[in-house]
Amino acid sequence: MCGRFVRKTTALEISDIFSCSLDTDELPISFNVAPTSRVLGIINSVGGPSVVSFSWGLIPRWAPDASRAASLINARIETVTEKPSFRDLVAQHRCVLPMDGYFEWKEQLRHDAMKPIKQPYYFSAHNQSRYSHRGVLAVAGLWSVWKDPNQSNGQVVHTAVALTTDANAMVSQIHHRMPVLLDPSGVSQWLDAKNVKPLSQISAVDNEALVVCAVNTKVNSSRNNGSDLIEPIDLTQTESLGELKLF
Repeated sequence: MCGRFVRKTTALEISDIFSCSLDTDELPISFNVAPTSRVLGIINSVGGPSVVSFSWGLIPRWAPDASRAASLINARIETVTEKPSFRDLVAQHRCVLPMDGYFEWKEQLRHDAMKPIKQPYYFSAHNQSRYSHRGVLAVAGLWSVWKDPNQSNGQVVHTAVALTTDANAMVSQIHHRMPVLLDPSGVSQWLDAKNVKPLSQISAVDNEALVVCAVNTKVNSSRNNGSDLIEPIDLTQTESLGELKLF
């Protein structure tokens, strides 16, 4: 779930949208953010919320090396309080990961292919949805600080993981999981370490939160990057997608 996403809103714009201080250098815009890439995040600092940067893919603080980072890009919100990699982070190391949208894949037939292919879809915020922060999605996450025990200078790496939940009715037509999306009050509640609201109440997402479109398979390769990756393509000659509305 959510193995690639889009980050075209700048750090400065994120700090304005979410009323945060800016505590990171600007990152290059990317239309195909892949695991282990540098990403923007929002944390609660001493002086209030601030925009920082992480490496996407959590390295637990006790890990002997960084080999697991690429596989820990998502965590199920239902089990984060149980899994050793995440349970100690829920109380103090919460973050929000801003995304302009994310990609998901569905295996299906296409009129121009001899066999089923992995067709990518791009999910973004519905403009009228309470989950749209001026078009940006706020995804609940966790972050960690890892110090490489194999280096004498003790390299410190800040990493993050996105939380996922069961897909709502619309998203489930493509994939059974989706990011945990936060509305404005949800952002404040999630970042508040004192908030003990049950995680199950945070994870429910309206069916109207997102819009989706089929996009070019070029996004399947992380080497490709450009605004054309999120341009809608016509799938009218492919298999039926039931009630799914493509925009």
